[in-house]
Amino acid sequence: MIEASCHCGAVSFAVETAPDQVNDCNCSICRRYGTLWAYAFDFLAEQNLGANLIQGVDALEAYVWGDRELGFWRCKMCGCVTHHTLVNEPTKIRGVNARMFVNFDPATVTVHRSDNAHTGWFWTRPDAAIWEGPQPQMDTPGPDDWR
Repeated sequence: MIEASCHCGAVSFAVETAPDQVNDCNCSICRRYGTLWAYAFDFLAEQNLGANLIQGVDALEAYVWGDRELGFWRCKMCGCVTHHTLVNEPTKIRGVNARMFVNFDPATVTVHRSDNAHTGWFWTRPDAAIWEGPQPQMDTPGPDDWR
């Protein structure tokens, strides 16, 4: 079982079966959210991951856009995008943001890239070594310091 939660812990999930793949979608919303989707039902492997909300239903709000078919759910407290559902089935989790997984080794999954923006551009790619140490230092810390 894989545990997942938003940053503040108000929303948490349990995923019964660890995914063996995640989807990096480069559509306009997924790119901006920075999500890697583990599907509650893995269409390629025909495997039901069994994603269940444990706590936080009152801490969630949905964003619906475009064709109004998907609801992207986020924590009202910390803003983390946790999962998405079909609008007509809001209690049935379709995909969980794998970046919310706790104590899960991302090297154990295959990243599939869905080119829904039709650009061929993605933020994920295995072309650099792991950055060791803390976040990079800013030249002049001040009000624009992102840390």
